[in-house]
Amino acid sequence: MKVTMKDIAKKLNISINAVSIALNEKPGVSDAMRLEILKTADEMGYINEKHHYLSVFSKTNICILMQSYYANTGHFYSIVLRSIVGQARNKGYSSILNYFEDDDFEFPDCILERKVAGILVVGKISDTNLNKLKKTGICVVLVDFTSLGDTCDCVLTHNKQGGYLITNHVLDKGYKNVGFFGDLDYSLSFSERFMGYKHALTNRHVTSRVDDYIKKYSILHDTEKYVLDNRIDKIVELLKNKELPDVFICANDSNAFALLNALNSMNIKVPDDIGITGFDDTPLCNKTMPKLTTVQVQKELMGQIAVNKLIDRIHRIDDVQMTQLLSTKIIERDSLKK
Repeated sequence: MKVTMKDIAKKLNISINAVSIALNEKPGVSDAMRLEILKTADEMGYINEKHHYLSVFSKTNICILMQSYYANTGHFYSIVLRSIVGQARNKGYSSILNYFEDDDFEFPDCILERKVAGILVVGKISDTNLNKLKKTGICVVLVDFTSLGDTCDCVLTHNKQGGYLITNHVLDKGYKNVGFFGDLDYSLSFSERFMGYKHALTNRHVTSRVDDYIKKYSILHDTEKYVLDNRIDKIVELLKNKELPDVFICANDSNAFALLNALNSMNIKVPDDIGITGFDDTPLCNKTMPKLTTVQVQKELMGQIAVNKLIDRIHRIDDVQMTQLLSTKIIERDSLKK
């Protein structure tokens, strides 16, 4: 049997007139009630039966896309996602979260059925899949990622600035040999943070042979798989094959936590024997022993600005696409010597 407005009204215990007002985008019901009616109508199959309502429904939804493996990589993206959902709700939109595999990409139903006003991609996506999304004609904004091969609105942390600031910070504290710990092949963010680190070493004239210095004290490849799998034994092996620096600048907090555990298992004390810094300022920074000095990233603000930028793009579809960088700052705790 076909679903009717009467069925929707009965399920929500409201009048048929309220359902009609919401579905036809007329004034007379609150934004919250309109969203509830639209959701219920969609769940009951009414929207698909009445195709002329799709344009109405599509004005109330934002699709969030994120690679599935990010779901298990710590608190960073959970904070960004919470901020996106909250800001979207404040602006009168519902959020639909879909995970995807970058090497086996499939459009979620909400995009195929044109039930979204815009798309936020959180984290990395290949240029091939980004191009597929853009060809749908639905507005796309990238969050914490940018494409070098395709133009798109982006909201990013100023990663190079953060790497530069934290490296200068440890040099100002008197550390001489400064290494970088993080897999440069894992993400563009890591590479940008490394470039800030390298730029600071060059500007401070730490050595005339910067590349040799970095190679001596840094671990730049084949680390992220061990961090994600918590293979502390493998990180210990990497450390045993290096001349340890006085301090490690880590690509993110998760790398710093793993490195801290590895050093503890080797009976190397932080910060007495070696210093460590992180990047992101996730909640766990206050729970490690010692508490982690890190670079603060504006996670909540990133989500809010991403939503605002997407809504602006929806209404100004022909404006020049832009990249917005959010500044960083150092949060001093206990993992460096005073």
